[in-house]
Amino acid sequence: MSEDNKFYVYSKTGCGYCERLVEFMNEKGVDYHKFQLGEDFTSEDFVTRFGTGTTFPQVVRGYEKIGGMKDTVRFLVSNKYV
Repeated sequence: MSEDNKFYVYSKTGCGYCERLVEFMNEKGVDYHKFQLGEDFTSEDFVTRFGTGTTFPQVVRGYEKIGGMKDTVRFLVSNKYV
């Protein structure tokens, strides 16, 4: 899979939705890379990229913002990734 088609999950410690999404992606064999708040990016980076008030997790594929957990699962199913 090319880097433009890889999924990038922006998550934070203690986020139940983040954990469930990563578990789902692991179970389904989806190729992704997880970025962790405080290790890979700052709160300011997150707000700059996704906007004020955006919740965790956020998922990006290439340059396309997919959204949060529900949007990502919907995207993966409707585009036959799972």
